[in-house]
Amino acid sequence: MQRRHLESTAANYPYLQGLWIIPLGIGMIVAGVSNLENAPSGVLMLGIIVAALAFAGGLSLVIGRYYRQHYGSVTPTRDRYVRQFIALGAWIAILFIGANQFLLWSPDGPRCIYASAFALATLAYYAILVGLRLHHVVLWGAVFVAGLLPIWGGLGADRDALAMVPLGLVLMASGVLDQRLLARSFGPSTGARLEEARVDG
Repeated sequence: MQRRHLESTAANYPYLQGLWIIPLGIGMIVAGVSNLENAPSGVLMLGIIVAALAFAGGLSLVIGRYYRQHYGSVTPTRDRYVRQFIALGAWIAILFIGANQFLLWSPDGPRCIYASAFALATLAYYAILVGLRLHHVVLWGAVFVAGLLPIWGGLGADRDALAMVPLGLVLMASGVLDQRLLARSFGPSTGARLEEARVDG
């Protein structure tokens, strides 16, 4: 493996640990279900939320151990932290400001601008932080287009809550493909040699 390629992969390494997105996707799906107008209420809904959070928490522990054992750790530079802050700021601005100001948005319209804004925000996040990969463009581009299609009418107040279910699934798919990209870039044996390394981002 060429040194430049290894350094580039190492710089992106903490942000391509896509398995971390799986617990987030689970949480998003549960949040969507719990916000449905006809969602289970009372003890049943509380039980679902607690069980999902417990599962996601346990899964996070397993994922953390997997990355430590197989890939070591990389300490990002200050520039990387700044870029991450900018990427997160762009994600928030596009999602929470853009979705509410978008000209096509209306509370009972046939389009799901929330889904499109989420997709656009995620694309911006990846573009700033690690650069867009093909699977980012394909997955989130499809979500962006789907949100703009006039197929969401009749869902009423459940529209955005229901959209959180496929968004959570796409999040997890994107994370798995990020992990696949990481594994292809360098195997666990190479990653372990990056333990406690500091790389320029």
